[in-house]
Amino acid sequence: MKAILLDETDDITSICDRLDWAGADRVVLVLPEDGGVLREGLDLVRLRRHADRRRLDVGLVTAVPDITRQAKALGLPVFVSVEAAEHGRRGWWRGRRRAEVVGLPTVGGLKAEDLRPVQIDEGDRKEAHRRMVPLSSPRLWLFRYAAILLFFIVVAVVFVAMSYAVPGARVTLRPEVVPIEITKQIVADPALEEVDYGRSAVPARILTTNQSWQADAETSGIAEVPSASARGKVVFVNRLEQDVVVPAGTRVRTSAGNNVVFQTISEAVVPGVEGGTAEVDVVAVEPGPQGNVPANQVNEIEGALAVQLEVRNLEAIEGGGVREEKAVTDADQERLRAQVLQFLQAVSASEMEAQTTAFEFLARDSVRVLNVDSETYSHFPGEQTDRLALEMRADVGGTAVNANAASGIVYEALAAAVPEGYSLVPDSIQYTRGDVVAVDDAGRVTFVMTGSVLAAADLDVDEVLDDISGQPPDLAIAYLYKQLPLRAVPEVTIWPNWFNRLPYVATRIQAEIRPADG
Repeated sequence: MKAILLDETDDITSICDRLDWAGADRVVLVLPEDGGVLREGLDLVRLRRHADRRRLDVGLVTAVPDITRQAKALGLPVFVSVEAAEHGRRGWWRGRRRAEVVGLPTVGGLKAEDLRPVQIDEGDRKEAHRRMVPLSSPRLWLFRYAAILLFFIVVAVVFVAMSYAVPGARVTLRPEVVPIEITKQIVADPALEEVDYGRSAVPARILTTNQSWQADAETSGIAEVPSASARGKVVFVNRLEQDVVVPAGTRVRTSAGNNVVFQTISEAVVPGVEGGTAEVDVVAVEPGPQGNVPANQVNEIEGALAVQLEVRNLEAIEGGGVREEKAVTDADQERLRAQVLQFLQAVSASEMEAQTTAFEFLARDSVRVLNVDSETYSHFPGEQTDRLALEMRADVGGTAVNANAASGIVYEALAAAVPEGYSLVPDSIQYTRGDVVAVDDAGRVTFVMTGSVLAAADLDVDEVLDDISGQPPDLAIAYLYKQLPLRAVPEVTIWPNWFNRLPYVATRIQAEIRPADG
């Protein structure tokens, strides 16, 4: 036996040629998945005739039902695989060769004796005759009416069955809810590695950063600055009988008090007679009001001229004044330092928040300056300036708190507060972080967290659904509202609403429980 694989491109002519070239008496044609050209019955007939002319046993390997049916009708054996064809019984290969052995002529693979009409026995002939005899009119109408009645009975049964099984209903229940709120003080301790439910303490992390900041502020101090020097006249009196030249810039002063010093503005010559005088303009060496002196206070001459001359101011020397200028005070430095520290903490807090994970939050009250590396002021207290600047660099630290762990502690407290017969409504849980109560030097943060939740009453709906099945909606609603702890009247929806009753089958009633809406 030889197997020939066919594909979609093979037609009946190429198949017949391949049979001629096969060189075997028994050939199995393996058809494509869809059957190929042999899907057409005419091509199968042509294949059968060609096999008969060439005296070949031809079988097909295919799973296409139409081809299998037509091939068997033509006497072509059909197999599920090549292996089945090889190991098949000899009786499966029926056709031309068997006819040759018997010595009878064949037509289309059938023996001539197979083409002769088959004789039926007497019993079969009577049964055929009975079936061919037409029914009488009464019997015919009886059968017709029975068929019509049976049809309507079947329709009624189907309708009743659908009336019970097809309708469905939805019952919306809103159980009674109780609000629960718990507030706890929680300690975030950097020294902890896991949650301590007994002490309500959670792990925390210390975050550090090094920041620098420069700022300036307006000064608030007032300093009196001398604005003008006192001016006046002095009279030099000659003690000798010779002229004495008093050069410009000669210094004279008072002998009492603060010893205010003046100097002459121009040169003067005192006549050379004893008691001779010369008046000269003078100005105070240091500006300010201290140069204002009354008459007869200037009485000493500095230098060698003190031996030859005497000096007096016959009139008061006046004109010395001051102006007010802004100056740095200790309070200015303290205020500016506090401002820079505040800026450092704010900038550091923003940087630390970027270092926290999705489950942490930075306790801003815990952000503090750990160490000041440098602190430089532009002016010292008392210096005259409109603005004071400060540049500071410092190490800043803060505490990052594990918020998930803190929520877990509050959740435990909420769960413990749920009354018996009630269950938490997960979607209603809310956590609110309160104020920071305290922060110590070790970075431990004590803060307040509040948790709120709704607890819904547990509803046993299986039993009540059995009780309301087949009942009118109003009666079912009243029964449910009485039997179950509900906060609102139940809602009943029936589809299709044929009889204005809930389905008789409880499984067709859906219970929808809404613990947290409306």
